[in-house]
Amino acid sequence: MNNKTKSLVLSGAAVALATPMSSALALDDVLSFGAWVNYNYNVDDDASEDRFGDLDFESFNIYANHEHGDWFLDSEVRLGKGSFQGSGISEQGSEATADRNVIGIKELAIGRHYGEEWTMTIGKTTVPFTYSRFNFWPGARNMAGFDDQDGVGIRFDNDPVNTPFDMSLMFVKSQNFGNETTSLDDGQRTFWGTDDTYHVMNTLVGDFGFTTGDFRHGVSVQAGQLADQDDTDEIEGHYAAGLYSEGTVGALDLSAQFVHYDLDEVDGDVTQGSGQKAMVNVGTDVGSWYTYSDLSMSMPDSDIADDDQIDLVLGGRYNYGPGNIYVEVLLENLTDDEDVETNDEFSQSIDLTMDYYF
Repeated sequence: MNNKTKSLVLSGAAVALATPMSSALALDDVLSFGAWVNYNYNVDDDASEDRFGDLDFESFNIYANHEHGDWFLDSEVRLGKGSFQGSGISEQGSEATADRNVIGIKELAIGRHYGEEWTMTIGKTTVPFTYSRFNFWPGARNMAGFDDQDGVGIRFDNDPVNTPFDMSLMFVKSQNFGNETTSLDDGQRTFWGTDDTYHVMNTLVGDFGFTTGDFRHGVSVQAGQLADQDDTDEIEGHYAAGLYSEGTVGALDLSAQFVHYDLDEVDGDVTQGSGQKAMVNVGTDVGSWYTYSDLSMSMPDSDIADDDQIDLVLGGRYNYGPGNIYVEVLLENLTDDEDVETNDEFSQSIDLTMDYYF
């Protein structure tokens, strides 16, 4: 894949999902494949305890990446219940996970390099907003997809040579092809609407970074429209702004971000309103393992949830050659508040995930 960001810290998910890019015309150099399966044990769920957990949420992935001169194609198709499309990392156990035969396009983009400093990408690709978490399966948790979001549109990346500044701009026509709200990113929990309520469209996004030493500091902004699914004349607005920093201190990878958001109500459909999201991440190598912790917090201003929610993911990954083995513990709603955005009581779950790429 083409590296569109200047991130100094490569997250666990990014490492797992990265695939080689080749300009060769041979089919085996253009196509690559991957797969993963997840085991989940919820300590606080009686059904999970009775079954001794569940081996579930499988995904088989097809990657087609090619370069021809300055032009390139990046694409990824996922098949299975664990493709992250309304399932897996953010909505385990919901009705959205009922269909095992999920087929979805994670990425489909054509792009062109303009010299060494500019890149243009057209199609479905990553929205340039802050950075992604370290863990693989539990996901962005309270960040609601701000750190991991895809969209359909046109993106420009500028990484000037011999300067500390970089910039990414994107016009997001829609969050998926058409007005469909299902996606294979972390923007789940109906934060960005559903097929029955509203969808995101016509959104301008900008990310501006400054690198000094071993750290990159950045600001991300986005503003656009929310459209009612039944009455497309009903259009409201949304905006968000985020500050973040990521880098290394000795053997530690460190990152933090703070996001303020505001979503208008759309034709009587209650949105997530306004509020703040925050995340702190720490990672380091311990022997053959890369260990990490992701602490995320939701602080809503609106009455959709009166209390703040804090989630903590503790985990590690081991690279066994063709893929990684992940051991991750999710501690959800650490403050045990009753009126929060997702789980209304403290819970603990364990995820074991294994992936393979070839």
